[in-house]
Amino acid sequence: MKNYIYMFVLLICGTAMAQEKPKEIKQETFEKTVKYNNGEGIIESKLRVISRETSNVELASDDKEKVNQDRVATTKKVETMVMVDDDLDPDFDLLSKETHFVSDNKSFKFSPIDGGFNIVFDNNDKEFVVVGKAWSTKNPGSYIVEGKTYNGIGYLNENGEFIVEYYNKDAKKIEKVSYKPKKL
Repeated sequence: MKNYIYMFVLLICGTAMAQEKPKEIKQETFEKTVKYNNGEGIIESKLRVISRETSNVELASDDKEKVNQDRVATTKKVETMVMVDDDLDPDFDLLSKETHFVSDNKSFKFSPIDGGFNIVFDNNDKEFVVVGKAWSTKNPGSYIVEGKTYNGIGYLNENGEFIVEYYNKDAKKIEKVSYKPKKL
């Protein structure tokens, strides 16, 4: 009986793990070493920039029964981390981390602040404008969002989209704004 239970658990766990959506991950790392004289001696600092793109792998539904299937353009999330190592420990210290997305054909990014992040839109590809702030709550994955056009609750869904739900006083109903990752 014990063996049957083990086989059942193994089949359920193996099937559940096999159902994950395949993802494509591209990562580039740029590292530069800078030496400078601070008046007391020569100091060496290292700068590391890591750019990571994550996207789901999806195939064309028309090619379902074919051996060689075409890929469909999917959404992507681009994370950029800037790190510096200018102290005695061997680890890099994180300076900033930004995530870029697209919503209604407008580029935006999440820029970290203490306790949350700013929602920043690209204003005509020249400068970024802060349009809202999000703060982490005690409920993991939930954020309180304060913006210029709405205030609400934000969360990430299973597709990697940041969703903000808010009450529209004019329409007298709850509405959603979706920030989707950039398309490949």
